[in-house]
Amino acid sequence: MMLHLLIGMLSAINILSMQNPTPTTPQKQALAELKLILAHRQKFIKAHAAEYLIWTGHADVALKEFLKEEKLHGTEPKYRVVIWRILVQAEHDDARKKMWLNKMYDAYKDLNGPDRTHATEALAKLQQPVADLFPQVTSKTLVSDDRNLQTYAVWASSYGSGIRMEVNREELLHRALTDTNAIIRRISAYVLRKEQGLNTQQWDKITAAALAAHKTDELYVALLTTAPVTAPAKADSKKLTQVDELLTKDVHSFSVGERTEIAQAPAEKGTKNTCRY
Repeated sequence: MMLHLLIGMLSAINILSMQNPTPTTPQKQALAELKLILAHRQKFIKAHAAEYLIWTGHADVALKEFLKEEKLHGTEPKYRVVIWRILVQAEHDDARKKMWLNKMYDAYKDLNGPDRTHATEALAKLQQPVADLFPQVTSKTLVSDDRNLQTYAVWASSYGSGIRMEVNREELLHRALTDTNAIIRRISAYVLRKEQGLNTQQWDKITAAALAAHKTDELYVALLTTAPVTAPAKADSKKLTQVDELLTKDVHSFSVGERTEIAQAPAEKGTKNTCRY
């Protein structure tokens, strides 16, 4: 429940800041909650709070806390990559930023290391052009037997080339709609929400799949939340209204994980009205 609340708080911060640049009581409450979570929660939930604080202009508090985390957990596989990802974003000093980024590069290049998936996803989130920086490593990662890693590699390899981005976006759309592995479909939908940039035809495909899905389908919420986040400027407003109604109609019957996905939609791309998610 705490992670769901945390993401909801981020939605409030983003949406309220769009409406009114002057700090409001809800904004102060949201920031206080994030800082409380940063100080008292553990590892990945702490990391979510840190990133949300960075993205809303409060990098210093996140930097201070995660320099402590690096001292405590800087040798711990997987989580250390998350620490470095946060430090890259929070650091003001370019040399120190590069130091943390190089650690992530090293984890990415270690083909037999324990951090491969986390490093690939993290570098994709930071929009690092790994296909240009490390072409051989990236080529091997794209054909990995680990399909989760492979899918994150498709995302990571998109940066640095507009053509690659377009080709990979189409591939991720195909996986989100047709893959036989539900986890791969979910990851692909998540990546599409992060990349955005769907054209009208692509958006129509993902939205049609979302509207055709039954609410018992395990991909139901993932597809529905992808529609509003990836909507192009000329998206069908009637379809967007349908999606909005489906997301809000049964929101209290969804699992915590599903409500977390729903809360991320207005955090990524929302208005004051969609904060009710």
